[in-house]
Amino acid sequence: MKTIHYLLFFILLIVINSCSSIKVQNENAVFSDKYRLMWNDDPRTTMTIGWNQYQGTPSVRYGLTQNTQNKIDPQRQVQYRGMNNTFARLRDLKPNSRYYFKICTSNICSDTMYFKTAPSNNQAFTFIAGGDSRSIPRGRIRGNILVSKIRPLFIAHGGDYTKNGTATEWKRWLDEWQQTKSSDGRLYPLIVTHGNHENRDAKMLNKLFDVPNVHVYSKLDFNFLSLYTLNTELEPTVGYYDMAIKKKDKWKIHKKWDKQTKWLKENLKKDRKKWKVASYHRPLRPHRKSKHEGRLRYLDWSPLFYTYGVKLAIESDSHLVKYTQPLKPYLFGEEGFVVDKEKGTTFIGEGSWGAPTRENDDDKSWTIDSGKFWQFKLITVSPTQLEIRTVKFGDEETEYNPHNIKELTQKEQNSDATAIPKELDLWESKVGKVLILK
Repeated sequence: MKTIHYLLFFILLIVINSCSSIKVQNENAVFSDKYRLMWNDDPRTTMTIGWNQYQGTPSVRYGLTQNTQNKIDPQRQVQYRGMNNTFARLRDLKPNSRYYFKICTSNICSDTMYFKTAPSNNQAFTFIAGGDSRSIPRGRIRGNILVSKIRPLFIAHGGDYTKNGTATEWKRWLDEWQQTKSSDGRLYPLIVTHGNHENRDAKMLNKLFDVPNVHVYSKLDFNFLSLYTLNTELEPTVGYYDMAIKKKDKWKIHKKWDKQTKWLKENLKKDRKKWKVASYHRPLRPHRKSKHEGRLRYLDWSPLFYTYGVKLAIESDSHLVKYTQPLKPYLFGEEGFVVDKEKGTTFIGEGSWGAPTRENDDDKSWTIDSGKFWQFKLITVSPTQLEIRTVKFGDEETEYNPHNIKELTQKEQNSDATAIPKELDLWESKVGKVLILK
């Protein structure tokens, strides 16, 4: 009997030791995923790193070499949509530099990744602009993989990331976003826009991407470009769900809208950058008949765009493709615009990064061209001109394999900051494959 008791005691000790070993391993494990980068401040000297930390106490190791000797603890964690969204805000970085980073718990770290800060000199760069990545994952994934091939400085997303903004949808979206990472570990920062499918929670993007202004409008300064991100869902009678206001409180939404417009005017008035670009969700003049015209957007924003030299406006929402002529607001023109090739604003869009494509059934006399397919814009910025290309990646009926595109190497981009992959399927619009603004 004694022998049996000793044997049982010995087995118990083994089990306890095994559990302790598992506990120690769990404490040392990384337990993080869904990595993303955001530019919420000066793109030349800052970067926000976000991820889901589902166990353990993390820190970020980063630096100019793969040794990543600098260490920072996350400044914010938000339990939201079934994730522990964790954010570390890096500051005092060097412009135009490669920074390596990894997420660590104790002495166990994630794979090493890296990002690049924006240049402060006159070096040209490329960026991607597109929106409406909801609903059809295969379309969204095609675009994500193309990001990894193109190596843009950043992505200006035009809103409508998912259909309903649920935990399941956001987890999937962020998992699929990992496919934007290039083969050498480079990740690309997002500049996010609030779309109508984010209206179920007015603070959704603040909780998922650490956007400091919960109303999601901002200005980011690059070397010779200012990017204004605006929120069309603040427009009275436009927003719904959490963005909607009860009738007795209608003045509150007008107050938010007016505050944004005042902010836009004040910043444009003192802006001396060569290129001023606006990015927002709902178009001023949609090229889809079922979409409502932007009454206050047109009345409040288009005069500011024209007066203060906004050369390019990037729009989403309608799930189609368009280029317009440079336009001047004029009440007696078609839908309130006439062509002004010297000072006008060119409008491009309108979404379709995986959302159901829609017919472009509302062209105007000042529309250059329009179409219907999945796409985003690839924009090359230099001190003398903007080059706009529309990158196609099929549609619901058209097969497309992004893996057929040869990835641009970092060495190739270092030699030519405006280089793009040769095999990209570019829209052959009525002005050719490149729309140039000067």
